[in-house]
Amino acid sequence: MYVYLSKILPLFVMPIGVTLFLLLVAMLLLRSGKRRTGGVFVTLAFINLWVMATPMVGEGLYRRVESAYPPMPLVQVPTANCIIVLGGVVQAPAPPRVDIEFNDSVDRVHKAAELFHAGKAPYLIVTGGNQPWSTAQKSEAELIRDLLVQWKVPREVILLEASSRNTRENALYTKNAVDSIHCEEALLVTSAAHMPRAMAAFRAVGIDATPVSTDVRAAKTASLTVLDFLPDARALEMSSDALREMVGQWVYELKGWN
Repeated sequence: MYVYLSKILPLFVMPIGVTLFLLLVAMLLLRSGKRRTGGVFVTLAFINLWVMATPMVGEGLYRRVESAYPPMPLVQVPTANCIIVLGGVVQAPAPPRVDIEFNDSVDRVHKAAELFHAGKAPYLIVTGGNQPWSTAQKSEAELIRDLLVQWKVPREVILLEASSRNTRENALYTKNAVDSIHCEEALLVTSAAHMPRAMAAFRAVGIDATPVSTDVRAAKTASLTVLDFLPDARALEMSSDALREMVGQWVYELKGWN
């Protein structure tokens, strides 16, 4: 049940969700004859969507969640006993696709391969199962392993955790794999925005990890322009993702998963 709720509840704080709620209230007010108050809610819905869709706000919110664990150059990454890479990056092909589908977070897999080839650790642990509603024949961990093998990582050094459905389970279920290879020091690879919650979850189960952030999306700009105040679909997505991550961090703190 938690898996389903974790996907549904954040919608109520997402810009689109808030906008639709305000418009619903406005519609009910207008139908009851309260035109002035209804107009206020329509205006609020418009302002909310406009503001949250501006690059200034979208990138600003995303930069906030990314700032806790900034990426480091490869030469500064310490050596460790294993590399743990989190899923949420690929999907099995669904017709008419014939190839696996990458999302923006596939940088995690590339970074893990880069760390391995740089000699930062002798083992790779891939953690990521499928959601309950998935019809995929392979787990995401298996798909990521296949991708790593394509990138010249030997199959025999890759361990799989293919049951987890969220960050909490990533940490819980990876513990056995970590213990099996006596990995006392790990490199944890995930997106910069996701790293605070991931680090907290892994520390909570006793895994000592060094954060290796990747997939940084909010680049610093020299100065604001008029375009930073105009609505943009990518900025709206960044606002939504940042708020979703903030909600996730709050829930993990509330449930003591950090």
